[in-house]
Amino acid sequence: MLKYRQIINNEIEKKHRMRYALWSHHTEKELWNEMEYILKGENFYKNELLWIVFVSVRDNGKLGGFIEITLYPELDFCDSKPVGYIEGWYVDKDLRMQGVGKNLVKVAENWLRENNCLEIASDVEFHNKISQHAHTALGFNHSHIKDKCIFYNKSI
Repeated sequence: MLKYRQIINNEIEKKHRMRYALWSHHTEKELWNEMEYILKGENFYKNELLWIVFVSVRDNGKLGGFIEITLYPELDFCDSKPVGYIEGWYVDKDLRMQGVGKNLVKVAENWLRENNCLEIASDVEFHNKISQHAHTALGFNHSHIKDKCIFYNKSI
């Protein structure tokens, strides 16, 4: 039975494995540095207000997935303020198609509602058909295409 919770600082190496699996076109050092900023609560990306990371934890204590959420003051394709944004969403291959990704999104949406958000947004690279289908299956609406990405949003 998996558990879902906010990441803790001593899990940085476990999470790095998954971040690199998701974004292998980046260097490991670059991803590590970003993760350190996230876990310290330091903003580094755009005009985000904060980052939060939720993980799925296996019975043996190993991580099986994560979702990185940013909170933005506003986004031009969303109607409400502030807005939650999925920056990264990953599930290990052996846990896919079992509801783990869906549960990570639910945990994030619950946290966002508790923090006065009415919408969640995300983007997917144009070639990533699996992620596009996952977003659609979870009720995200196609907003627009920009810079080889499809942008989505939905009310929460």
